[in-house]
Amino acid sequence: MRNMRSPIICCTVVFFCLAGKLLGQATSPQPDIDGFVQGLNNVKSLLRIPAMEAAVMQGDSILLEKGFDVPDDAVFRVASITKTFTSTLIMQLVEKGKLDLDAPISRYGLDLGNSAITVRELLTHTSEEKPGTWFSYNGYRFGRLGVVIEKAAGVPYYQLLMENIIKPLHMYSTAPGDSVFHYSDYIRKNPEMARYFKAAHARLVTPFAYDNLGQPVKAVYLDEFGAFGGLATTAGDLLRYSAAIDRHQFVSAATQQQIFTPNRTSDGMVTPYGLGWFVENYLGIDIYWHYGQTSPGESGLFVKVPSKKLTVVVLANTDKLSTPFPLGDGDLLMSPVGLLIYFELLRPDIDILHPKPEDQDVRKKAEITSANVKLVHGDTAEAARLYEDYWKENFEGKPAVPPSGDIIAAINNVPIKKDTGRSFTLAATTKLRVYGVGEDCSGDHLSWCDYGWIEDSTGKIVWQMQGQPIQPAGGAAKNQRVDVVTELPAGNYKLRYKSDWGHGYGSWDSLPPDQFFWGIVIYKL
Repeated sequence: MRNMRSPIICCTVVFFCLAGKLLGQATSPQPDIDGFVQGLNNVKSLLRIPAMEAAVMQGDSILLEKGFDVPDDAVFRVASITKTFTSTLIMQLVEKGKLDLDAPISRYGLDLGNSAITVRELLTHTSEEKPGTWFSYNGYRFGRLGVVIEKAAGVPYYQLLMENIIKPLHMYSTAPGDSVFHYSDYIRKNPEMARYFKAAHARLVTPFAYDNLGQPVKAVYLDEFGAFGGLATTAGDLLRYSAAIDRHQFVSAATQQQIFTPNRTSDGMVTPYGLGWFVENYLGIDIYWHYGQTSPGESGLFVKVPSKKLTVVVLANTDKLSTPFPLGDGDLLMSPVGLLIYFELLRPDIDILHPKPEDQDVRKKAEITSANVKLVHGDTAEAARLYEDYWKENFEGKPAVPPSGDIIAAINNVPIKKDTGRSFTLAATTKLRVYGVGEDCSGDHLSWCDYGWIEDSTGKIVWQMQGQPIQPAGGAAKNQRVDVVTELPAGNYKLRYKSDWGHGYGSWDSLPPDQFFWGIVIYKL
């Protein structure tokens, strides 16, 4: 038997440089279940997750079904993984002619302040701003599809779920995860459904949150369930659901292919989401997946890789399996568990320290994710060391960013959750070059998450990054730069920059921009 591969070593890649790969030893092209389990144990420890459950199925063979500090059949709430069930129910109604994806949601009694929003736009997370133009993951708006389903089907969402999916599959450990008292009338009228609720709630794991020191403490689940999330289930039951999807038990093969086809915005831009599932292709491998996260006590990943006939489920009883990582952006490989799936189950033969050119990108993601894991519970020193290694490997010796010049004012190295300013004075009307890098999180470039602007002496905004021509700033697609010339009259001004809670200098939740520059600089021309 080949060497067990430890997912943690003191190297530029903390998690996913495994002994066989480092030494160039031969590895099996088959999924490395032992390495996957060992990696999950390490992730569980580093993220301080009290309990986890994992399952792996390839074809008809279950390769793994294991509880970590809980019984193998423990029940977890799976948050937004529930959205995949919502997708199935919606597409069943579409096939029956009871629901039209391209109809306005007002036809089904729903009003979100814009009568032009369609069912499809809610289902694909493209209903905000100008509907259809931009992908922005929004669990609340997706959850409003429950109203659409109930109007089209004529029965409550939970009833359709239980009778169309849960019962036919004998998912005896699956039921809505909120208070069972909400369903007392339904259970009384349908006594055969009592066993589902009883089993799901009897084995439901205790949820945990974290105290000020980052230590797990017992918590209480939110008493909520709907099309958005809150299902209680097991990894094993999710495997049954996955197998039913593959044999087209609920919708036709053609409809299922629609579900797993990435949506396009109205201007043709491909998004990372299909109809209720994230849809990703990495080096020719299609990956269909969804994550879940709710604080307290819920997180997980549900992943399907059709070319490998592989299904992977990992569930946890805190939010830390998902929350610290930018899964809503649609990149599974920015998650430590997503990387474990890739390295241990999809590409167990990869040599991460001597990657082929096509593997350089995933190596970078592994390095940044390793630093992110260190930041989860405050190990900023080790995260900083890993970022420094990343910088030396990728940027040392390359052109400076920002460029050199006659600087009038600058705000650099902006961390998350920061609002800062620098005053400057112009003695005469002056042409200025403004160079800024930030997080562009909208399709029209008007709603940035991290951005800069200039105010005059009255506080009026006289220039801002929003709406300016932009170019990629390197790293993640959301890293964008503005480099423009403007002119301001004589006067007193303040250069400003504001960042949100995620993705900033020293806390990159995705691949960082060139030279780690995050901020704004004004040059005198």
